[in-house]
Amino acid sequence: MPPHAAALMTRDNLPEHSRGRPAEQRPAGGGVERAPAAPRMPAAHAAAPLGFVPSPDRYHWWAEIHDDVKAYLERKVGPSIEWWADLHERERDRPYAVVFGPQGLAVTTPRVNNQGQRTQSVRIDAFVPGSIKHAVVQQQPSRPRGGLRSLVSRGRDEPSPPALELTQDMRGTLGNLPLEAQQRLQTPFLGSQAIKHYRYYYYGNDEDLDLWVYLAGDRTVTFASGHRTLPTGADPQQASWRLTCYQADVAR
Repeated sequence: MPPHAAALMTRDNLPEHSRGRPAEQRPAGGGVERAPAAPRMPAAHAAAPLGFVPSPDRYHWWAEIHDDVKAYLERKVGPSIEWWADLHERERDRPYAVVFGPQGLAVTTPRVNNQGQRTQSVRIDAFVPGSIKHAVVQQQPSRPRGGLRSLVSRGRDEPSPPALELTQDMRGTLGNLPLEAQQRLQTPFLGSQAIKHYRYYYYGNDEDLDLWVYLAGDRTVTFASGHRTLPTGADPQQASWRLTCYQADVAR
């Protein structure tokens, strides 16, 4: 790296390679004791087809990220727990990266600075130390996700779940996941906490794929990663999934 490159290495400007119950009556006091309100549940999204195009895998694009950027990410979020890298949707010949570590979530975006140099800006959501929780979610073909309908079933008088600020594309992708995973990813954002940014990535084919996804707000980050197998031509509800779902508190 040229001697002047270190001056470019800031949080927003990192160098990159140039390539590319019903109510229960209680007589006392004549009052009525009601069952606790049921917890709010997120919407269950419908699965959209996952498109596949020939493309290098995440290891290829990770190799395109400059070593100084990788070192900076590790300093900020710690050794990766989950990660991916992919071709950026705007800068079509350049990568971005997402790293989920014990200390935070890092998301890079390719940029060009005022000097015309290719850089990576980095967004860090730092975590409250020790706040990461995780759960394993599994789904088998013999137990399709219809068996989990109670997670999102509602009485006739119950209101519809609040709509989260997600694109239709993101909703369709989430719809491919088991309902429990959808719930774990979205539930922290049903109240006053808005989703600030989110991304997903998958690689493989309809029958065999790996997937990563996160949602991030001011107070919480949720993240899921795992593997899906699906018989050729089968409905996504009949897929086998094994996912790890994470949740962490964002330092404020």
